[in-house]
Amino acid sequence: MEPTTRKRLAGIGETGLGIVLALVPVALWVAWTPLVWVIVVTVGVVAAALLVAIGYWWPQADEGASGARPELPDEGIGAIHEVFPLTYHHSFRQTARFRRAMDALRRVL
Repeated sequence: MEPTTRKRLAGIGETGLGIVLALVPVALWVAWTPLVWVIVVTVGVVAAALLVAIGYWWPQADEGASGARPELPDEGIGAIHEVFPLTYHHSFRQTARFRRAMDALRRVL
């Protein structure tokens, strides 16, 4: 199986299991008998275990060809830490300081 196909299947599996896990609390809330409650808990535990297994054994979407995850340079991390407060407070108004910070961040990364 090709790596792109495996990544796609892993993404679909993670999404499906995430939806199942999101629905487990609602299903527990409406479980009308103890047997239904046990079934819902079992489904939730199995879904969580499968989600962990997929994340551990299947390839990650951001891995390169060598299997190593790309890392940001130290300058990029420093620039992100400097810009972080600006992203929430000034991004809507697009102030000059925000535009300069974003341009500097684009150059670094």
